[in-house]
Amino acid sequence: MNTNFALIMVDMGGVLALHTDTGMEKLLLRDFGLQEYDSFSELDPTLPDLLQEHSKNCITEEQMWERFTQKTGIVVPPYKGSLWAKYFQPELDQAMLQLLSELKQNGYRVVCATNTEAAHYEHHKTMQHYAVFDTVYASCEIGKAKPEPEFFTHILQCENVQGEQVIFIDDNAKNCEVASSLGIRAYHYEDISDLRWALLDMEMIQ
Repeated sequence: MNTNFALIMVDMGGVLALHTDTGMEKLLLRDFGLQEYDSFSELDPTLPDLLQEHSKNCITEEQMWERFTQKTGIVVPPYKGSLWAKYFQPELDQAMLQLLSELKQNGYRVVCATNTEAAHYEHHKTMQHYAVFDTVYASCEIGKAKPEPEFFTHILQCENVQGEQVIFIDDNAKNCEVASSLGIRAYHYEDISDLRWALLDMEMIQ
């Protein structure tokens, strides 16, 4: 097996968990009476920055929706509990789960490197969706988020590894670009079969 790598960092949403934030955004926008937009960024290109602040736990969800209204003029309808979690019911990709289990069986340390808000993080924990990972680095816990370089350097420091010892798997090209700039072997995830072939070529699985 390939012993050049000591750590595998894996994104959650869009890689192991079958969901995307834009899918939830579309449903929420319909609740807000907006049929013509499919994502927050279409409505206002600065809204992803607001979501990023929430994912780093810099602002509460209540503050996020208040600022959402300030930016857009749209009054968010009242909702008991977490509105951001209203449509959040992800399932795990069983093929990816099997692949990660194989990597662990082959002796690799596999950690989750995820941008997530407190409500989604708690849901994943309750459902034991993180069970396959050796540990989880969540933006809402560490106060840093992809694609900030500090997100990656924080993990490297905690794991006591160098960038060239790490493989990072993520479905976001920008996240992969920043990881690569730090010497990390980044894989832009699109298809489980392609990833499996790549890992076979690297002699990390059989």
